Amino acid sequence: MASRQEESSRASPMHFVRSMFNVRLSAAKARRSGALASVSTSQTRELKSVRGKNRRTTRNVGDIARKEDERRTNARTSADDNDRDVDHGRDISTFDKEDKPMLICAFDVVGATAAQEAMIREAMTLKPNYSYRVREVVAENESIMNLGIFKSVRCLAKDSRDGLRVTFEVVPYEIMRGLEFYGLDSVPAKLIEDTFKPQMGKPMNSKEIVGALENFKAYNVNTRRFGEATIEGMRMIDDTSDGILRLEFIETSVDGVTIEIDPSVDPKTGKENKVVSKVSSIMPYFEGIAHTKCLNGDRLREAVDRFRAQNPRFGEPRINLLPTPGKPLGHRTFVVQLKEKAMRGITCGGGMSARGLSEGIFSGLAGHFSAFHTNLFGTGKMSNFSIEATPRKGGRGLTVVRPHVNLSFSDPWVGFGPARTSRTLSFRSDSNSMRATHGVPSNAEGDGTQPDITAPGLSDISLQKHAACIEHSRPLLNGWTGTFAVDFKSTSVLDNDGQHSLLDAYGAPVTFSGLKYDTAFASQLRFTYSGANSAHLMLSAEQALPVQPQWLKYTRVVAKAKRSFDLLNLKQLPGPMQLVLSSKGGSVFGDLPPYEAFAIGGTSSVRGYNDGSIGTGRKYVVGSAEYRLPIRPGITGALFFDYGSDLHSGSSVLGDPAGTRGKPGSGFAYGGAALFETGGLPIRFDYAMNHQGNARFHFSLARDFI
Repeated sequence: MASRQEESSRASPMHFVRSMFNVRLSAAKARRSGALASVSTSQTRELKSVRGKNRRTTRNVGDIARKEDERRTNARTSADDNDRDVDHGRDISTFDKEDKPMLICAFDVVGATAAQEAMIREAMTLKPNYSYRVREVVAENESIMNLGIFKSVRCLAKDSRDGLRVTFEVVPYEIMRGLEFYGLDSVPAKLIEDTFKPQMGKPMNSKEIVGALENFKAYNVNTRRFGEATIEGMRMIDDTSDGILRLEFIETSVDGVTIEIDPSVDPKTGKENKVVSKVSSIMPYFEGIAHTKCLNGDRLREAVDRFRAQNPRFGEPRINLLPTPGKPLGHRTFVVQLKEKAMRGITCGGGMSARGLSEGIFSGLAGHFSAFHTNLFGTGKMSNFSIEATPRKGGRGLTVVRPHVNLSFSDPWVGFGPARTSRTLSFRSDSNSMRATHGVPSNAEGDGTQPDITAPGLSDISLQKHAACIEHSRPLLNGWTGTFAVDFKSTSVLDNDGQHSLLDAYGAPVTFSGLKYDTAFASQLRFTYSGANSAHLMLSAEQALPVQPQWLKYTRVVAKAKRSFDLLNLKQLPGPMQLVLSSKGGSVFGDLPPYEAFAIGGTSSVRGYNDGSIGTGRKYVVGSAEYRLPIRPGITGALFFDYGSDLHSGSSVLGDPAGTRGKPGSGFAYGGAALFETGGLPIRFDYAMNHQGNARFHFSLARDFI
């Protein structure tokens, strides 16, 4: 420090004046002593030496100015970096790290425009002629860098007579003239271009670039339907001296999948059971996730949803994306944590049937028994057996019990093949009322039904079905699912005494073949679609083949569609107002037993009517428009309008059950509804007024009535 101060004093103008005064004083003394020549020569050489030094100092100042100009134009070269070190001192980061305050006499800014320097001065918190520690100056350097308008900021310090002089050397960004990006597969190119378009023709700004990254992450979360963004970082590649901003994005890539299974706990002993599930039966669900260069949140959510739906043997899966050890940023391991549930069980019970209570206490009893297994052989295959019985009062004082039996075996993924095909084998035997097709109107308006009768004293007739079915289903592209099924069914009509009935109260046949049983062997092809905005579409075609001459031969086609539209989204409401449009229709070509005709009217068709009160047709169409208003979380109000028609096809049904019972064939209704979401269970209450002025309440455990 002392040597630098001495050098500085020798180069100062005051020192030059002081030297000239000393020379002249020495010359006067020499004249008095008679040694003028020698002294004068010596002092003259000293004076020339001082003047020479001063002239060299002046030349150095000029060099500094020229070098400053060169630094401004070639700030990126290493030679200029060395010049800056010489000109403005050394980097503050190389100073002694001891926490000692240093007097700083000035803060200079080099390399910035006047406007940029003003921004720096405004952002600075340190003031000249105060003492600061090294860490405080370094923090100030970082705050200038955080302005986002400079490619680099260097903090240099040099000792002076008045203290330490600090210079911030900055290199501004270039004007943005173009954009190149790499590795951003989860964000549309148009969104990227629209984000950076306002920055074109302006100096690049790292803060705006980081803001764009956050915008891309938000888009990634919202559209990919995954709990976290799959964009983990971003860096600038290459130089930007040509005005082209080149960005490389680091997206999440999956190196592998790990399955962790926790055992179930015995509720009686509290001990853990042995893990039964095989990892080999779980891994295929997530093979599409493993070794992916760019994690697709949609594909991940689809895989998790499919696994959850097809594996009731486990509780809710917990998904984690953990950093892969020894790998750089963006490399993750997909960890699936599962907990086994009770895989098999038996349930049985009894209760009172609301329908049976109207016919007496004993007839109101209902009992059921079921046995299930959700993890056969540890591979997730499922089996189920259930039987339900309700005694009914017969027409002659007899009690008739007609059990409902269901037996099924399901393989959610056959052989874990690439087509992801599932298979279900089932047998069912059930008994259902024929009131919807053969009910007699209770009044002239055709609203309401009374039981049909085949003989005095009988209160009802029912449909007894036995069916065996093999069904294969597989996912298709873009939200579509395809299903192919083959079934064999035998149907008969029984009265309340359990006797076969061939005619209804009007003498019309109730079976198409005229025999006790109608037999059909049919194949069905069904396509379903689920998309955004609660969009659903179902297309179905069923073809019955007459393997035997007396077997049924028909073609049935059915279509259903539903979609919701957001109208308004007010802050005062828990959700958006919606308009929900629903429709369905179908037609049957060929043999059509009366009980297989389309029944129009009721809770799942046109509200405001009893089941089947509008018509029974070979063709039909039903539509609904519903306006929904969210009132509170879990509570929604609705206004609706329904319409249904048999398209004048009622008379083409065998026996014309609609015409002989005076059903109108078409009708509409309007009303209001209340929807409640209670623990994931939707409960719906509807109050509807039909076109003839009759009102009716409806109750259902569904969010949508169609």
